Amino acid sequence: DPVNQFLPGIITMFVLFAISLSAQVIVEERRKGTLERLLTTRLTRGELFAGKFVSGLLRGFVQTLILLVLSYLVFQLFTPLSFLQVLVVALVFAAAASALGLLIAAIARTPDQATWISVVFTNASVILGGTFFAIPEGSIFATISKFSINSYVNEALVGLISEGKSLATMGKDIGIILGVAVGALVLSRLFFRPVPGGGR
Repeated sequence: DPVNQFLPGIITMFVLFAISLSAQVIVEERRKGTLERLLTTRLTRGELFAGKFVSGLLRGFVQTLILLVLSYLVFQLFTPLSFLQVLVVALVFAAAASALGLLIAAIARTPDQATWISVVFTNASVILGGTFFAIPEGSIFATISKFSINSYVNEALVGLISEGKSLATMGKDIGIILGVAVGALVLSRLFFRPVPGGGR
């Protein structure tokens, strides 16, 4: 079934493309001094950082929610329980994508750098993660794909949507996605700069 085959890949692509938008916006806000002006309010750096993380998480999750609701209504792919389980995976993945967007924004110096880093990361994740084509087991690509977050998200979504599995059997995949989210969040907080050139 093409819908079952391609829906997980479409979901992950939409969320990953949100990374480039959030990274580019943060770098542009830093360059224009918007973040620095926000710090003249009662907002702390930690609260500013948390706000950026939550906005990225919600952007990715709402995009996924719209796709899933349309899939539910048009293609009747889910039971109510599987729909809720897919939403849990979508929320965890949106958190990881938001954290990765913050990390790219922390590394990039210009909006163009943020865009290119995001595009390269997204394309590499999509290609290596087996988003739209199966990666042969035992091949070099199967080994490399283990370094792509998409591999784990796609595996979880395909298991829930097409194979009738439950969240209980997706512990490894969800754990890795959560690990990426936490790791990227910690690193991005360490390098988060509201002011150009430094000023943590």
